[in-house]
Amino acid sequence: METTAKSNDGIWLYDDTLYAETLTAYPSRGHDSYEFYPHKISETDDPNGALRPGGALDLTSAEAIGLLGQYVAVGVIYGFLPALAYPVYTQYLNFSGYQVASYSTLVSISWSLKIFFGVLTDCFPLFGLKRKPYMIIGWLLCIAALCGLAFRPFPDPYLPRALAANLTDDVIPRVRGGDFSDLSADQVAMLHPSAKSEALYYILLSSIAGFGYVMADVAADAMVVQYAQREPIATRGKLQSAIYGTRYAASLLPSLVTGFCLNGHEFGGSFDWAISLNVLYGVMLLPCVVAILCVIFLVQEDREFRPMLRYYVSTLWRLLTLRVTWQICAFRFCSNFCYNFYATAAVIIPMQWARVEPLVAAGFDVLNTLLMSACIFAVGRWGVNMNWRRAIAIATIAEVVIDGSVMLCTTWDVVRNQFFFMGVTTPDTIPGAVRFVISAFCAVEIADVGNEGAVHSLVTSIVNLSDPVATMVYKYVDSFFDTEADDLATDTLHVRWQVTYTLLIAYGMQLASLAFLPLLPPQKAAVQWLKKRGGTHASAAVIIVICYCAALVFSVTTNIMSLYSATSCLRIAGGDGRPVRDALNRTICG
Repeated sequence: METTAKSNDGIWLYDDTLYAETLTAYPSRGHDSYEFYPHKISETDDPNGALRPGGALDLTSAEAIGLLGQYVAVGVIYGFLPALAYPVYTQYLNFSGYQVASYSTLVSISWSLKIFFGVLTDCFPLFGLKRKPYMIIGWLLCIAALCGLAFRPFPDPYLPRALAANLTDDVIPRVRGGDFSDLSADQVAMLHPSAKSEALYYILLSSIAGFGYVMADVAADAMVVQYAQREPIATRGKLQSAIYGTRYAASLLPSLVTGFCLNGHEFGGSFDWAISLNVLYGVMLLPCVVAILCVIFLVQEDREFRPMLRYYVSTLWRLLTLRVTWQICAFRFCSNFCYNFYATAAVIIPMQWARVEPLVAAGFDVLNTLLMSACIFAVGRWGVNMNWRRAIAIATIAEVVIDGSVMLCTTWDVVRNQFFFMGVTTPDTIPGAVRFVISAFCAVEIADVGNEGAVHSLVTSIVNLSDPVATMVYKYVDSFFDTEADDLATDTLHVRWQVTYTLLIAYGMQLASLAFLPLLPPQKAAVQWLKKRGGTHASAAVIIVICYCAALVFSVTTNIMSLYSATSCLRIAGGDGRPVRDALNRTICG
């Protein structure tokens, strides 16, 4: 049978009216098989299920290498900036708690604003190009900010290496808090309290770097969607797996550098040496420069006319009204809200009960990064046609069983060993990798020509908006239990039961995330079938938009609250809800 393909603004959809017999041709196949769903013959008589013409991108081509260069740079900066919060800003510069929160917030808040970058790259091409100019602008912003950090000498550390090496572990926290009663006059003179006097400078430049590389990442993501839609349905997802596997593999460098090269005494570690901070930021500059060169000389993009904003908005709204869009968005938000519901004690247990040393934690962080990258590569090699529901269910259940066993064994003093704790919980990264790559697969199936940036940003960033809501809720729930650090230090039977209750609540919520799996189509062809046959629901789209905006406002508001000392301790801002006092015992929060 020969036919011509039907299109939806340039995206080819399955022609189920002409291939209805396909529904009965595979009675023994499950809904995860793309062959179960009706499909079409393309204009070139190539029944491969591609969503747009052009053919799959060769991963060894210059275009592919140029795109990979973007994600190497993204992986390096994405790994470095948040990881510097503890060794550099908490230890070296001795930032106060709310200043560290400000840094962590501002370098990551841009991920919650991805959809605005997506609309920007979709609607406002520069010189006829939608993606390349924004990649270049993003990397130039990042380079400018990093230059300000790399070429301006850092102040001496608050606690010099020579002094820190001679102080005990119980004295150092008091010294950092302003209590010098354990120090001699000569030792007090060695301190550098002015180290954090330029806190705003470092926070501002780091946040500019964050906005820059996220802008470049969003533009690159939109281009990846365009290339991925050219792949046959049987192999669609290989490019994305290669791209995102490379991104996480590149973040191995930050894990190694921050874990082993920033482990001197002045950084809160135990080594007698450490890399210079100016050299560190200089290292971060290199991948950004390479990324710009890749954009200029390797990445290819056809020139396009600037779309009419009214037409773009109407097309995007029509896409939002489709059942496939709001259903997947609902799954992503609700499922990840439950999945990210955890216990506040879980971050204290490694330090208080498992006695995990910083160097050991750094080593296993490297292993986690390798496992995350390997998992994404494996999905591209063997799992592009796996059943998404089954994969998420198996990974989530396995994580709850493994993590729960380790946490409970540590809580009840069955085994309290740092290598047991870190080693057995390492596979916890697998469910996150599976969920991430599946969200990227869904974005490719949903997006239409012209709105790739907005759709990919919407589907992938909605998780970033569910995180602060989940964090606020579980911190509120856990506030009714005795699970703070000083409670765990007593290690009584009562405290162990309190920790157990919070862990069971957390694991119950994580398992409850599986209840939303029916909202997720099981495979790529199912998404396409639902896109064509699922119908439109304007009211559902309105609800999605309202919820998204509310979650975005909540995320930005809570992030802003964490910037100020008077509100940084509140649970809604990510704090523990307990009053914070300064060196003069004055309450500054709570």
